Amino acid sequence: MPGYLTEVHHVTDFAQCRKTDINNLTQACGPHHQLATSGGWRTRKRKDGTTEWIPPAHLDHGQPRTNSYFHPEKLLHDHDHDHDDEDDP
Repeated sequence: MPGYLTEVHHVTDFAQCRKTDINNLTQACGPHHQLATSGGWRTRKRKDGTTEWIPPAHLDHGQPRTNSYFHPEKLLHDHDHDHDDEDDP
C-alpha cells in the first residue's frame, strides 16, 4: 500500500508517551491502525526499525508479525554472515 494511503501510528501510544517522535512511529492502513488502537493488538519496534504487530492472546499467544510485502529481501537469510571471513578458502 502506498504511504499516502496509510495512517501514522504511535508504537507507544501517544496517551502514554505524550510525544511524537519519528522513532516511535510506523505506518498502517486504516483497518490495521484501528486494530492497534481498539482491537487489542500491540506494536513494538525491533532494533532494525521493523515494526512487529502482536495479536491479542485470544487470537494467538504473542507471536509477532511483520509486513515484508515491500521488502521481500528481508525474508532471505544472509548465509554470508553465518561464519567468520577468516575461515573462507
